[in-house]
Amino acid sequence: MASISKAKPERKAKAAPTQEVFSLISNEKLIAIYGAMVKCRMVEQRAAMLFQQGKLASDLHASSGREATAAAVAIDLVPGDSLILSGGDWLPAFVKGMPLESLFRALAPAAMQVGPGVLEPIHVLLAGDKAPELASIRDRAIAAQTANQQSIVAAILPSSELLLKRWHDVLAAAASQRLPIIFVHYADTGDQAGTEKTGRKSKNPRALFHGVPAITVDAQDAVAIYRVAYEAIMRARQGRGATLLECMTLAQAAVSGNAKKNEPISDPHRLPDPVATMEAYLKSKDIDPAQHNQRIVTSFNLEMDVATRFLDL
Repeated sequence: MASISKAKPERKAKAAPTQEVFSLISNEKLIAIYGAMVKCRMVEQRAAMLFQQGKLASDLHASSGREATAAAVAIDLVPGDSLILSGGDWLPAFVKGMPLESLFRALAPAAMQVGPGVLEPIHVLLAGDKAPELASIRDRAIAAQTANQQSIVAAILPSSELLLKRWHDVLAAAASQRLPIIFVHYADTGDQAGTEKTGRKSKNPRALFHGVPAITVDAQDAVAIYRVAYEAIMRARQGRGATLLECMTLAQAAVSGNAKKNEPISDPHRLPDPVATMEAYLKSKDIDPAQHNQRIVTSFNLEMDVATRFLDL
């Protein structure tokens, strides 16, 4: 099980020794993040089932294991913020507010799909790798900065190092112009050598990636991701520039007796489960995840039934 660092206590004016110290993240927010993760997992499972039945043209395999990143990064985005998707991972858009039926239509055969206009009301864009498309992302960030309404752009970068190179100009522009962008890079397993401890500024060569400060965080640890994402979002809203979150799967001693703490994982079968990790953290906070899980599963299954009726017409 991935270890989760303790939250920093809020500053209190000369608190009595017996006074309780509260976490930076409220219980309500922790439950909301957990709920989003459970729903993301359920959407993945439903999409996989429908794909196996031949009702969908693709599933959400690109989202597998990324529930923590999707929930923790997108849960605090507001309607005016823009979200850039990459690599067929629709989960961040779902957390931001993408309608369930629209999500399943995006995975459906071409005749059942809806046009890109359905994403415009929630400010979600599909990132391509061509120069004009990348330039439009930079222009959107400049427009948000000019409007001075504290809107930001959250961009999910491609995992592939080759595709990532095409984003270098956007990263450089974000650094030089202090654009309100949060870049999220979910690294492939093979890209993880030389990473540092969860949630700390990395000392690897990407510590300043094209001028953008980079922070490495455990991709399976929703609490750690939320902490750094929250800080990055606030930094962007305050006009202090962009941040790159490097979400990497880090081995923990609890996963394997032979694994060293924070050692990069090379065997995907040893990856800790992000939902189970979050449940363990909730229990450590005296929050019963089973109670919330049962409520979510019952109601959300009904929502997915309604959202996928078009596949049976």
